[in-house]
Amino acid sequence: MSFNIVELVKEQVSDQLMNTLSGSLGAGAEQTSSALAGALPSLLNGITNAAGNPKGAVDLFNAAQQQDDNMLGDIGNLLGGDKSQAVTESGNSLLTSLLGEGALGQLAGVIASVAGVNRGNSSSLLGMLAPIIIGVIKNKVLEGGLNAGSLSNMLVGQRDNVNAAMPQQFSEQLNSVGFFDSITPEALASMNTPAPAPTQASTPSTPAANEPKSSGGGFMKWAIPLVAIVGLGWFGMQFMNQQSADKADALAAAAAEQAEAVKQQATEAKQLAADAASEALKSAQDSMPAGIDLAKISGGLDGVFGSTGDALSGITDLESAKNAIPTLEDAAGKLSGLSDVITRLPDAAKGPLAVIIENGMGSIQPLVDKVSAIPGVGAIIDPIVGPIVEMLGGLAG
Repeated sequence: MSFNIVELVKEQVSDQLMNTLSGSLGAGAEQTSSALAGALPSLLNGITNAAGNPKGAVDLFNAAQQQDDNMLGDIGNLLGGDKSQAVTESGNSLLTSLLGEGALGQLAGVIASVAGVNRGNSSSLLGMLAPIIIGVIKNKVLEGGLNAGSLSNMLVGQRDNVNAAMPQQFSEQLNSVGFFDSITPEALASMNTPAPAPTQASTPSTPAANEPKSSGGGFMKWAIPLVAIVGLGWFGMQFMNQQSADKADALAAAAAEQAEAVKQQATEAKQLAADAASEALKSAQDSMPAGIDLAKISGGLDGVFGSTGDALSGITDLESAKNAIPTLEDAAGKLSGLSDVITRLPDAAKGPLAVIIENGMGSIQPLVDKVSAIPGVGAIIDPIVGPIVEMLGGLAG
């Protein structure tokens, strides 16, 4: 029987749950509806692509099997009660394992921008949606007696439904920030991430929920022990057309080695660009107006990136976020002064400085995404960090 996985997930969002999500977002019904309209197909797009490689398929299958059987039916009460933060954190952990921090941060940023909500709250929304999506997937696994490979095939068959549900504005924004490039099956296959934690931070599992079910021909009695074999066998059929686990491992190792080589090349290219920018600044110094010291400006930028990075790295919860505010405010003030100077510089200096700024942004943006995903932290740091990132983006061109 045909089905639409997007519609199945939407059916789980009751009026009660919609009110809970609105409260978490600090937004009205229209903003919440807009955020959900983009978040659901975007997450399903990423999860479908994650299942497009053997490890992702096995991780997703395991996550579905391990989620508490009562989670989906009680999700409204859980997210509206005192266990909301635990459920959200567990959901974000799972999504990070499947999609990576970068893609998750890009999605949270687009949701915040398009729906007009707080960045930290948009990250919390994604964590809340994770157990709902996994719960729907678990139901399909149990209904169809699916394994990791057949689950992957089922999700691939839903791509047209997922793409059709994506609002055009969300699609354009996600494409512009590189989200779709981050979640291709190839990109996700190269991630070196641990297996996802189960999304069951809510209610303790009962013994019956953890034991194999007697229905379905004893499926649960043999499915879990064979998950690894199924994943490897599926991998071999897809890419080598044979059942050789040794060769599949060799191919996976080669892919990982290639991904590492690409990463190293990118690092080296970034360093070469930074060195070239430094030399260009030295050459441009002679043509600068009196009193303009490009080396001092470059050093000032390095100081802003350093202090901002240190402050963000130390944030683990609400209290540490509050403690980081003075350092972040100081960095914002220094950047504002540098911005006033840089915008008046000749083009010969702006170009090299833009390269330095872009490299610096590459180091702090992942930290911003990471801490903004901590429940409640985004609301504290976004009023300061948001303008910093925006100002840097303007200076980088």
